[in-house]
Amino acid sequence: MLLACAQVAWSYDYDFEYDNFAYKVNEDGTVTMVANDYSRTVSGHVVIPDQVLYQGRYYKVSALDDTFYDNANITSVTFGKNVKIIGDHSFYWCSGLTGMFTIPEGVTRIGNSAFSHCDALTGVSIPKSLTSIGEYAFNECEALTAVYITDIAAWSILSFHQYWDSPLSYAHHLYLNGTEVQNLEIPDEATSIGDFAFYECTSLQSMNTGNGVDTIGWRSFLDCTNLRCVTFGKNVKYIKDDAFYGCSALSEIFSHPVDPPALEGNGVFDDVDIYSLTVHVPKGSKDKYNQYYPWYWCNIVEDLVTTTPGDVNGDGKVNVSDVTALVNMILGVIPKDEDSADVNGDGRVNVSDVTALINIILGTH
Repeated sequence: MLLACAQVAWSYDYDFEYDNFAYKVNEDGTVTMVANDYSRTVSGHVVIPDQVLYQGRYYKVSALDDTFYDNANITSVTFGKNVKIIGDHSFYWCSGLTGMFTIPEGVTRIGNSAFSHCDALTGVSIPKSLTSIGEYAFNECEALTAVYITDIAAWSILSFHQYWDSPLSYAHHLYLNGTEVQNLEIPDEATSIGDFAFYECTSLQSMNTGNGVDTIGWRSFLDCTNLRCVTFGKNVKYIKDDAFYGCSALSEIFSHPVDPPALEGNGVFDDVDIYSLTVHVPKGSKDKYNQYYPWYWCNIVEDLVTTTPGDVNGDGKVNVSDVTALVNMILGVIPKDEDSADVNGDGRVNVSDVTALINIILGTH
């Protein structure tokens, strides 16, 4: 019997080669490094150049696409300063990449399956410039133990299609500027928390959304099993389904919105002991929370003050107009609001509160 052996021939589409690598010219006058026989077999350390020469003109190298697909021989990469996109399958199944992989500042998008099956990577560094991570981007990167970031707001708003797109779902440990994140403080500039953003981040013990976030994404904290305390800033309006599913240690919530956040679906707090959950809410809002699931099953404590310290007149700002309002309250010109007027928190409203307010405005408190 004769056995026929078929050899797969790869077909490549590119405009030119430079230093053995292949490039395709983009409409914006840059080029994308694409796959050819050389990129699929090159070994060791590879360098993505800043620019390349073609027909007497220099082109910036702005992207990769399918470049090192299934190349088990490359061990490390240096990116040129102009790379903005790590496209689909760029490092798919590059099992020779080991240890820490740094994605440089300036990269804005990681494509579908870009690092899928890079099963020897133990860490990945994500730049604050990154705004999009594609489907299956880090699928099966099971050796990951750490994700390093420099901007928590930039990470928080990233949204993933599924858990396998995110490196954190495998690493479980997030580091901000070299320090592991245990008490998560999301700054006010973040307006949302993306889907799967902190999925299975088991190092988290507490979380504060800040006052910029209005939406907490789908499965954003699913299986954060050590998360014990959560604070919702005053502008949180929506919590998507399964957001805190599996947060079995969760025992206390500080919810600053006067109107309870709307829950999308009944799975937001699945596997959380709702009956033992203490929920702190603003004064005067307990009845509102008691109207909605699952809050009416919780131990609701009405003890949060809604005003910002020093915002005596309630306009959302702390400035000289608050001093005028406070003086008028002390003199009895306008009704006294004990919560806002007792600036120093001593239980009395008098001249010492004016001094405390001036120190807040001057930044000397």
